[in-house]
Amino acid sequence: MLQEQELRSEVQSAEGDVTGVVTPTNEGRQAAAYMRLARIRLLNNIAIVNALIIGAIAFSAAYEILGTDLRAIAALYYFDLGEDLYPGFARAAVSADLLARLPMDLIHNYEALVPTNPIYYKACTSGVAYALGDFISQVFQGRDLKTIDLARSARSGAAGFIGHGPLCHFWMLWMETYLDFNGAWWATGFKVIADQTIWSLYLNAMYSFFIGALAFRSPAVVWNDIKTTSWPALKTSWRFWPFVHCISFSHAVPLDLKLLWVDVMEIVWVTLLSRVANKDAQEGVEEVAVVGGDGFGVDPALEIELSEIAETQGVDVLAEAQAKRAREAAADGADASEQGNVFVRETLAVAKAFNPANLPPPPQLLSNAWPLAALWPLLYVFYQGELALGLNV
Repeated sequence: MLQEQELRSEVQSAEGDVTGVVTPTNEGRQAAAYMRLARIRLLNNIAIVNALIIGAIAFSAAYEILGTDLRAIAALYYFDLGEDLYPGFARAAVSADLLARLPMDLIHNYEALVPTNPIYYKACTSGVAYALGDFISQVFQGRDLKTIDLARSARSGAAGFIGHGPLCHFWMLWMETYLDFNGAWWATGFKVIADQTIWSLYLNAMYSFFIGALAFRSPAVVWNDIKTTSWPALKTSWRFWPFVHCISFSHAVPLDLKLLWVDVMEIVWVTLLSRVANKDAQEGVEEVAVVGGDGFGVDPALEIELSEIAETQGVDVLAEAQAKRAREAAADGADASEQGNVFVRETLAVAKAFNPANLPPPPQLLSNAWPLAALWPLLYVFYQGELALGLNV
């Protein structure tokens, strides 16, 4: 608001110059001041709209989660049930008990609800987790109500709803059927390896394709981003998920709750990465650099990792890949034009597009894959814990 008042003063100063002569300098100052003032007003309006949207969503979620218990607590104090039946301390104790039991009640309600329509409810679970994860990522990047991109969070949620929840449901069923090996403790290790190689690459590709489609990006650009980010996505994933999935794919988590556990851990992981990436940010920097310009097509956790690389090493992985692709396209076009054959040009483009993901040399790959080896002793410890708790069913 103070900045807007200063700009108004600048506009008035440019309009009422003491000389009374209209000069190109005065006109330029006035136009620049008007543009800055219009931008500030636009950002203020965006902040109001974003605040209303976030407030409505937060209020709706709080009402759905807490509404029943809050009405029950209000009824305890509103209705006269008799001094002997519910004295003041008893009402307080009942209220505290209701709130203390709320988390487990919500989990049990979710577990009872999922079997009625597993694909839909798991899609909703992933949609909420992806949208919330992207929102948290933007907040820790330093964005405020004026600059936060709620449309981007909505696209991320749509990608989770369409491409993550439903297919993860079938993926987990497939692993429980074909990789369980009659409940052997080491079977969880094979599940983790399959999830952190084949499935992790799929999730990166799925997220990029869905976000790219919703943002109307070129398929060639999206495919190049997928190839560029495949290895960073795997490396980032291996720092956290193999150890989390020791629990995810064990008997400690019921099948209908596995995706909920994974999505909650996804939010935790994005939050941790965001805090680590931004804790050393210089004072006065309003926003952390985002790789790729607009953040389209990059998973929130991966975006934080790539942004950290861009800040610490001065390397924008996606920007360099886009420049490399442009040079290759120009070279391919020159070669094809020399041969005078459109078929050759198209064949070269398809061959390049479907090359394997840009993985590093085997020594570097193995040096980063140590969590996939370190998880095996941990799996055995978890297995012994399951036996002690009677969870090996």
